[in-house]
Amino acid sequence: MNKKKALGRGLSSFLTDNIEDINPNENQIESNLRKAGELLIPIENLRPNPNQPRKSFNPEELRKLSETIKDKGILQPLIVVKEGKSEYKIVAGERRWRAAQMARLHEVPVIVKELTPKEIIEIAIIENVQRTELSPLEEAEGYLKLAEEFKYKHDKIAEIVGKSRPYISNAIRILSLPQEVMGYVRNGELSAGHARALLNFQDPILLSRLVIKKGLSVRQTEFFAKRQKINTDEKEIRGGSSSIKDPDTVDLERSLTAHIRFPTRISHDKKKNSGNVYISYKNLEELDAICDILKTKK
Repeated sequence: MNKKKALGRGLSSFLTDNIEDINPNENQIESNLRKAGELLIPIENLRPNPNQPRKSFNPEELRKLSETIKDKGILQPLIVVKEGKSEYKIVAGERRWRAAQMARLHEVPVIVKELTPKEIIEIAIIENVQRTELSPLEEAEGYLKLAEEFKYKHDKIAEIVGKSRPYISNAIRILSLPQEVMGYVRNGELSAGHARALLNFQDPILLSRLVIKKGLSVRQTEFFAKRQKINTDEKEIRGGSSSIKDPDTVDLERSLTAHIRFPTRISHDKKKNSGNVYISYKNLEELDAICDILKTKK
């Protein structure tokens, strides 16, 4: 019991690599790292964790992080466990490690921990979930690994990652969807909310195609799933929401998303001929990138 509590207390000290979360006093940073037992390890002596839940890394995000590392260095050390005489496995910080290679660093700061296999996967999942960096499928696969390989109950997983038990159960259930539907989730055409709604429909492939074709919201998808019937008549579609986007608006959203590389949503009031444009971001780095785009685009 004491060991688990110690793990919980220690997680908060290394589960973020946002520069804004670091003490701006560089002398204090260096002092804190020395106290934590920081080491400088040759970058070639580190290897990724094969059980890392995050499988894909956005090349553009890595490039931006590498530029930050070139300018400021790695302010938050990687968490590793020792394997063999001079080899280390990354527990937390693979993204920083990849960006450091792009920045042509020869060494990176690490903190060596003694962790059990359970603790390693816990930390890897928590780090990514708390930063909202995992895709819905990667998140679900991480939870499933805890449940099947380490025999964790769903309520225990919920406690570890700070989610509700139904959230964990529904996240894992997404993996039971047909491969075609999971493909739509993987490439971003369907959100996790859409996927959860599709779980309750008798033909998720059919409904998922309609969702993508019509640009239906999660609420509209839930409406069809509840009725267990699809009627593509416009009046029937409107039953799930007060309005439905016209094809031109949907095409414009997709065009803007492809152009600026961030999810974009348009809310247009036909009567007033006005509305709002929403651009989504996952972290402060992405927000900075969006601000740069808006400043430079003419």
